[in-house]
Amino acid sequence: MTDTVKRKVIDFFTAHPLLLYKKGEMILRADDTPHGVCYIEKGIVRQYSINGAGETLMLQFYRPGAFFPMTWVINDIPNRYFFEAATAVSIRRAPREAVKTFIDDQPEVLKDFVERLLLGVSGLWLRIEHLVLESAYVKTILLILYYAEKFGVKDAKGVALEVSPTHKEISAWIGTTRETASLQVEALKKKKLLVSRGRQLVIPSMTALEKELSSVRPDRSLQK
Repeated sequence: MTDTVKRKVIDFFTAHPLLLYKKGEMILRADDTPHGVCYIEKGIVRQYSINGAGETLMLQFYRPGAFFPMTWVINDIPNRYFFEAATAVSIRRAPREAVKTFIDDQPEVLKDFVERLLLGVSGLWLRIEHLVLESAYVKTILLILYYAEKFGVKDAKGVALEVSPTHKEISAWIGTTRETASLQVEALKKKKLLVSRGRQLVIPSMTALEKELSSVRPDRSLQK
């Protein structure tokens, strides 16, 4: 997002009400009609779905600058997903018609949105490939590397994940049972490729973790 586009988006949304959510609070439930379009000022929002058996599939994170649910705005598709605060979140919520008019009147904003949407679609294709073709162990490593890229903070002991997935969340991301996800995490800890610091996960060496990934999938490039 260019500075010009960012300024236009901020100016538009800051004219609308500010909503605050605590970590774990639900922002929008599946099948509920949204009260408007949410723009994230601070914090991280997770999007996921739940099937009839209560199984969760994690879909993506939204970071500051993102707004949702846009399929409802542009394509009139009813919302089918849960949006939950992964951290403390500050959101501005604008009426749907106002957002549609804003996007129609601002081609630079629409272009930026489409570019970011296509990046997201590309990432989704790659994730589907991983879910279908990779083992649970490889998928767990790829997920940890993804978290490191998005939420990793370097310190004296490695890379700490400011947003650390629980075993339940890992299972929801990689499409397996919680027990299987726990086994993968424990395997990484046994090899000292992952350690716990309270509820936070820490990667002692990114190089070692990437080397481990290469050793278990030598014929494929490192893609996260």
